[in-house]
Order: sequence, then structure tokens, then C-alpha cells
Amino acid sequence: MIILDTNVISDVLSRQRSPNVLNWLNGQEPATLFLSTIVFAELYFGAYLVQEAIRRDGLLQSISRIRGEFSGRILVFGDLPAEQYGRIAAARRLAGRPVETKDAMIAAICQAHDATLATLNVRDFDGLDLKLVNPFEA
Repeated sequence: MIILDTNVISDVLSRQRSPNVLNWLNGQEPATLFLSTIVFAELYFGAYLVQEAIRRDGLLQSISRIRGEFSGRILVFGDLPAEQYGRIAAARRLAGRPVETKDAMIAAICQAHDATLATLNVRDFDGLDLKLVNPFEA
């Protein structure tokens, strides 16, 4: 199981897609790729920040299409990830290396499902006891 971080999906939606990301995604078995509700929250946030209506509507349609493509493979932030989040965020803060809430939530979902995280921002998840892959460098 591989959970895609927001930056992977953002790259796919971008006008300037990374060939490395597309090649990596095409090399994966689709049934092994998952998204989280946190990723969708970030995607919607980004879309609603766009003031140009045509571009915003296009992004919203793309997000809706992705939701359909990942139907049955969207992981929620439930009880177990909530506990994992508390442990992760507290440990990082106590170590003097606070982590962004959204990143800790995504990491918690990955840990709860024993999943690999595909992300460009491997440094953001450093020291969180996660399996990581960077499709941008694949």
C-alpha cells in the first residue's frame, strides 16, 4: 500500500508535470495506490484559493475526477490515526522539531495502515518512522 502525498497529486494536476512522477505512477499497480482525506482537504483548499473562476472550476472538476478514480481507496483520519497523530506531533515538539499538522496527520494515516508514503518532501517526514519513496527522483 502506497499513500500519495498532496504534492504528488498536485504535480499530476499541474500544467508542468514531472515526467519522473508520471513514469513512477504508471509503473505502480493502481490498486496499491491510496489517498487520504487530508490530501483532499489540501487540494480543495488550494483550489478555493484560486480567484480565476474558470481555473478554479477546472481544478475542482479534476479533484472530483480523482475522487472517483480512487473510490474505495481513500483513507480517513479515524481513531487509530488520531492516536498516532498525538504521539507523532508530541514527540516532534518535545524534540524541538515541530511538524506541520497536515504532515503529522498524513504520517499517522500511513503508520496506522503500515503504508509507504510517496512524497517530494521527504525531509518533512524525517524521523517519523515511515517508509518513504520520492517519485520525483524515481
